Amino acid sequence: MTYLRTYRWEITLALLALCVHTILFLVVMQVNDGSVIDTVRADDGYFEIATNVLAGNGFSMATTSPYAPNALRTPGYIYLLAGLLGTVGIAGAAIVQILLASAIPVLGMHIARRITNSARIGIALGIILALDPTLALLSFQFYTDTLFLVLFFAWTLLIFRYLEQPRWTMLVTSAAVLGLAILVRPTAQYIPLLLVPFIVWRFGAQDWRRGVAHVAVYLAIIAVILTPWIARNYSEFGATGLSSQGPYVLYTNFAPAVLSVARGSEFATEFTTFSTYGERTSNVITPKNGDEYVAKALEVIFMHPIATAFVAVKSLFTFFTNDGVYTLLVITGYEPANFLWLLIPARLVWIAITIAAFIGALVYLLKQRSQLAILIILLIAYFALTSTIAAFGTNPRYRLPVDPIILALAAVGGTYCIQRVRHVLNGQLG
Repeated sequence: MTYLRTYRWEITLALLALCVHTILFLVVMQVNDGSVIDTVRADDGYFEIATNVLAGNGFSMATTSPYAPNALRTPGYIYLLAGLLGTVGIAGAAIVQILLASAIPVLGMHIARRITNSARIGIALGIILALDPTLALLSFQFYTDTLFLVLFFAWTLLIFRYLEQPRWTMLVTSAAVLGLAILVRPTAQYIPLLLVPFIVWRFGAQDWRRGVAHVAVYLAIIAVILTPWIARNYSEFGATGLSSQGPYVLYTNFAPAVLSVARGSEFATEFTTFSTYGERTSNVITPKNGDEYVAKALEVIFMHPIATAFVAVKSLFTFFTNDGVYTLLVITGYEPANFLWLLIPARLVWIAITIAAFIGALVYLLKQRSQLAILIILLIAYFALTSTIAAFGTNPRYRLPVDPIILALAAVGGTYCIQRVRHVLNGQLG
């Protein structure tokens, strides 16, 4: 009973998320005529690669021989998915993922509680995450998000603890968790470099040698985790690197989006004319020739700076304000045009959250003046900026790693605004 009383909110949030995710899974499966595979199979090729791994065809997205090695994806999620498919099947893998996803609101609650030092705000944020439509959909779809978020949220809590008490245990554990998270989603691969100044800063000028030692160990642990996959890519493609995803997205998404704005044309038109079918669907873009495609994309970007700025700003706006309700309606078989009464308020709510979060970030930074305050703001900036290359494809998935931070800062900003309004009103009444 003591355990249940101590962790009652963790248990409540996990059960709430489990119920919401399970109900949505059953609803979407009904829309798909009872087909489990159509319900969970995503469009990024993870299921196809996992199936090939199981069949002994290697790390390939191809459905027929020859099974060319895939250059876009990293192995973290795919090997786990392959193991689940081989042991418990498709439905079992989806159930395991749903169970894993129930930990996300719990971790998010603790992140918010650590930032705001408020149990109530943490609980409220946990409830929001448990009911989040995007998280609910991703809980059973075969995307990397669920596994990545569990790892990344765990790392966030570990690094918070490390900055408080820089012990070797926290250092090693957080480095290992971050390394695994990067193997699941390479978007996070530059976060270790972001941490370097914070680790050195934590020890100060008088103990800088210890700080450098911690940095060296941190980077070494992550390097040990990533090196086998980098070596695989060098063996298969003749170049180092975790993935060709960056050049691929910049060339096939961002550059066509810029051209569509500059020329006043449809994105679909530029998408199909700027790149070839092979470049969009196969392993034409690899770590070896990725720089060539980056150069081609940059040529378009430099040629159209105003259109580039428009696409980037639109992507950033979408990053912060997309609520995921539209996608939820589509996948559950509803016509979004019939739900404007829901779509408009949902978008306005996230616009309000964004404004409050920006205010909260400023207030938090000025009041705390701490490493933690700077780090969480930089993490938001990191994921916001890395999402811009997705251009018009930016969606709530890109914001999920920092949703607890954004919502926590929004609570700080909202509280500050309410206090200021009350102060003004009390002054007028007085």
